[in-house]
Amino acid sequence: MNKLWLIRRFLMAFLTIIITIIISWALIEYSPNSPANAILSNLRVTEASNPKFAQIYASELQFYKDLVPHGNPIIESLNYIIQVLHGNLGLDVISEEPVSAIIAQALPWTIFIVSTSLIISFFIGIRIGQKMGYKRGTKLDSSLTTFFTLLRSIPLYISGAILLFILGFELHIFPAGGAYSPTITPGLSLAFIESVLYHAVLPIFTLTLANLAGWALQMRANTIYTLGEDYVSFAEIRGVKDKLIETKYVGRNAILPLYTSLIISIGFSIGGSVFVEEIFSYPGIGNQLYYAITNNDYTLEMGIFIIIITAVVVGVLLADLTYSLIDPRVRNE
Repeated sequence: MNKLWLIRRFLMAFLTIIITIIISWALIEYSPNSPANAILSNLRVTEASNPKFAQIYASELQFYKDLVPHGNPIIESLNYIIQVLHGNLGLDVISEEPVSAIIAQALPWTIFIVSTSLIISFFIGIRIGQKMGYKRGTKLDSSLTTFFTLLRSIPLYISGAILLFILGFELHIFPAGGAYSPTITPGLSLAFIESVLYHAVLPIFTLTLANLAGWALQMRANTIYTLGEDYVSFAEIRGVKDKLIETKYVGRNAILPLYTSLIISIGFSIGGSVFVEEIFSYPGIGNQLYYAITNNDYTLEMGIFIIIITAVVVGVLLADLTYSLIDPRVRNE
């Protein structure tokens, strides 16, 4: 692999992350109705109506005043980027705890349900989609295409709410919320692991259903396209068995375009878990982002945006770097 190309791709990824963070930060900090100004204006109204407020809560007032940028926007943005590169994402507006500590507690939960659901939906989806494409035009293909099209049109929060109502509240098969039972002490014990898996079933199932339809329909389209290639027609003329054509000649080549989508989806899914985690009261990044938006907790909001931005850009970079390992044609080029 060309070293110059590698250096260029890493620099592009790094600059993309930096520029995107600066734009996101500027839109939040310098908007006319920014959260910091809104909080500070409310505190000043309280201070005007209650003179003792400024004396009692002087440190809190100074804390929020420091959050509002006062200097040159370029210098302010550079200072913020320097702080981010040192791992300092600021203090949470509500709890005044380090944002990095809050994210560190929530991120593993989101990675767990997102990665598990993506892996399950990907492998099941490509297998079903491959069969649909190979059996194109049959009743099986038409029925499954209609089913997955309808499934894909159902919003994530609707399917999650339905599953929660039926399996959680009505049938009581699975818990209605949380990451584990409050009666169990967290740790590397069998009881804790079983409780975590049990509570994660509904969030994972919801995300799996949301992703399954997309993988199946994409794989079906890729399979149909691959079936029209000359090497497939030549294999059929030679009398190669259908099963071998389906797996070796068609399946391996049809799955290649989906590899990039899979890697990129990991980054996007971290931000896309907001509705699922809120519905099931799951303590992940999505739940924290919902909390931050509804409470004008913009330092936490910005910290989560940084995680999502980094995950997406790194996902694209990994897809570029590893695609040649599974496709020799790209490696030769």
